[in-house]
Amino acid sequence: MNRLHAILKSGAAACLVLAVANSGRAEEIDKKFRLAFSLGGYDTSAAVRSAAANRRTLYLPNGEIDDQIYDPRNDSGASSSFSIQSQLGGVLSASYAVSRVWYVEASVGYRTGTVGNVQVQGSFTELPPPQTEPFNFIIANLDGGTTTQVPLEFTAGIRFRPKAAFNPYLCAGVGYTFVSYSPSDEINALSTNLDKSIGGFALLRGTQNGGERLESPSTVANLSGIRVDVPDAPEWHIGGGFEYTIKSRWAVFVDARYYTYSGKFDMTVNGGSELGISVPNDQALRIDSEGNPVPGAEGPFGAVEITSGGLLDINNDGVPDPGKYYVQAGSLRYNGASLQIGVKFTF
Repeated sequence: MNRLHAILKSGAAACLVLAVANSGRAEEIDKKFRLAFSLGGYDTSAAVRSAAANRRTLYLPNGEIDDQIYDPRNDSGASSSFSIQSQLGGVLSASYAVSRVWYVEASVGYRTGTVGNVQVQGSFTELPPPQTEPFNFIIANLDGGTTTQVPLEFTAGIRFRPKAAFNPYLCAGVGYTFVSYSPSDEINALSTNLDKSIGGFALLRGTQNGGERLESPSTVANLSGIRVDVPDAPEWHIGGGFEYTIKSRWAVFVDARYYTYSGKFDMTVNGGSELGISVPNDQALRIDSEGNPVPGAEGPFGAVEITSGGLLDINNDGVPDPGKYYVQAGSLRYNGASLQIGVKFTF
C-alpha cells in the first residue's frame, strides 16, 4: 500500500509540473499508430477484516442491553486483515487514432503482489491465561503467497485538447485477466499440518457476565488443508489521465483506471472460509417477548480443538502443538484501481 501511495504522489507532482509548463503543441496523431509502455501499481479494494476483537451485544425485548459475547481471540489480532497487497507491474499498449479526438487501444499488462495476513491464533494448556482474562491466544500472521495477474484490455478514449501539449483524456473498455497463484512456504506448512491433524469444534459457552469458556469437542475428525481458487476473470474499466508532448513523436503520460471484475481470489481452510466460527460484530435479541431464548443469539461460536497434530510450534521443538485454533482466510474480489506512468511514441 505504501508503495502505491508513493506512486500516486509522484504522479500528482508530475501532473502539476506539466500543467504549468504546457506551452508547446501536441504531436498530430490523426490516423496514426502509437506504442506506449508504463510502470505503476494496482491496489485492490477488498479485504477480510480479522474478527479477533468482535463482540455480540445481547439485548432484551424492551431494548435494554443484557450481556455481551466476546470473541475469545487476542484482540491485538484485529489490526491485520486478509488481503491482496498492492501489486506492482507494467503495461505495453498499442493504439490507433480514429481522429484527432478519438482513439482505440489494445494492451497487455503484468502485475504481481503478495497475499497478506493469513491469521492463525492458538491457545494451549502450556500457556494458561492471565488472571484478568478468560483466554490466552497467541497470534501468527502468515505470508499468504504471491498472486500474478496478466490483464488483456481493449479500450476506447477521447482526448480533450488534441492540439495542445497538455492533453487530458477519458477512457473506458473491457478486458480479461489471467490469474495465477504461488503459495508461500508458510502456507504450504500450514496446509500440511492441517492435513496431518485431528480435531473437533470447541463450542464457546457463556457470556461476558456468565463466564465464557471453550468446551472440549464431543467428536473429532481428520482436518483438511488450504485450498486456493484463482479463476481467470473478465472485467470492465473506466479511467482517465493526461499526456504531455515532450518532443516530436514522444509524450509522457499518467493513467488512472478503476476495474470491476466478476471473479475473486478464494482461500479455504478445512473446507470453509475460516477454521472455527467467529463471533459476529453485531447485536442480537437474546430472548423474545415471551421469555424464550432466540435461536442463534448465543452461537454456535467457537474454535477448533486439535487433539492430535497442531498448527503452531510453541515449544520450539520442531513439532506443532495440540491446542484450540482459529485460522482466518476468505474471498477477495479482484476489483481495484491502477495508476501508471509511462511514455508514448507516435509512428
